[in-house]
Amino acid sequence: MKKNLSLLLLFLMVSLVQAKSPDLSDMSEEEKQVTGINKLTAEELNALNDWLKNKQAVIDREVRKRNAGFENRRQGSERRTFKARLEKMHEDKLGNTFYELDNGQIWKRISSGSIFLKKDGRQLVTIEPAMFGSWTLQGDGNRSVKVKRIK
Repeated sequence: MKKNLSLLLLFLMVSLVQAKSPDLSDMSEEEKQVTGINKLTAEELNALNDWLKNKQAVIDREVRKRNAGFENRRQGSERRTFKARLEKMHEDKLGNTFYELDNGQIWKRISSGSIFLKKDGRQLVTIEPAMFGSWTLQGDGNRSVKVKRIK
């Protein structure tokens, strides 16, 4: 009985991942036998069908909520070159380098290498979008490093 119940739950969960709501009437007679659904009354089958449809609706809502606005992000509206003043650059004990900008953003260097930065005072830096969603930070000179926005 436990094996039949676990097979039923597995079937139901696989069905939930699919785009359309699962319908128990789509099951073959063999599947009904293996899962034990054939033993349910019409009322119990209807209740199970209703539960599946409600569960699928919840999953669909979560997927839509998770993907909301994703299309706008892909259009590149957020990915454009900008310049800002470098307020502070520091390294932590692990050797990670962080760049704090005057607009409140904090960027972390994610590539090896270094860039030329003035030791005294604030400096203008350029942050540009690069390939595959990455960003580069460039100071005075022609060298740049890959960075990731932390804040």
